[in-house]
Amino acid sequence: MLLRICYSLLRDSHNLNHFSKFHTSTIILSSKKTRLNARIVATTNENYSSPYRKELPIRRVYQGLLTPQIHAVKIFSLSSSIVGIITQPFLYKEIPNIENVSMIIALYSCVGFFTLVTPLLLHMITKKYVTQLDYINEKDTYVASTLNFFCMTKKTEFKLEDVVVPDVPGMFTTLIAKRKALFLDPSMFKVPEHYERLMGYDKPMDFKLYESGTKVNNEDKNKS
Repeated sequence: MLLRICYSLLRDSHNLNHFSKFHTSTIILSSKKTRLNARIVATTNENYSSPYRKELPIRRVYQGLLTPQIHAVKIFSLSSSIVGIITQPFLYKEIPNIENVSMIIALYSCVGFFTLVTPLLLHMITKKYVTQLDYINEKDTYVASTLNFFCMTKKTEFKLEDVVVPDVPGMFTTLIAKRKALFLDPSMFKVPEHYERLMGYDKPMDFKLYESGTKVNNEDKNKS
């Protein structure tokens, strides 16, 4: 009987020690988890507080989705143009050997199209596309990056006062900054508040146009 009691006490003490160790480890893990959650919450609050008045001096607020594709297509087009220009002397040498005039016209039309027309056409389409948009906190200005004809980055710095939103937007035109048409995808803004600022959605609505239109309609009705 005594042996059984001793065995029971030893077993209970072992279970108690095991439980205390498990409980202590659980407390430690829970405290670590709480600290980690607190850090995550603090980081999240830092990221989402003051959406466009960020402490960072320069912050990227927009990244164009088609930037890699446009860059690759323009490089390929410029490369094909360079190859076409290099092959021009060799083609001129082969003209006397070709008796078919229609073949000569077709060959030079194809080479001329890929050498001159394609790069110009791509530049006309993609020159308005904004690849990146940075916000400078100290100056309260934006820097829009676009690609020029030679696929080099061209930056345009502007303020909100320089932005004009056309009533009837043109082809591939979202807004005009310093007389330069820019195309921006609203879904690619990392902070949507910047898009609202640029488009003037944060300003009070102007009802003058509606009132003038209503007066004109009333005058027409009275005359009739």
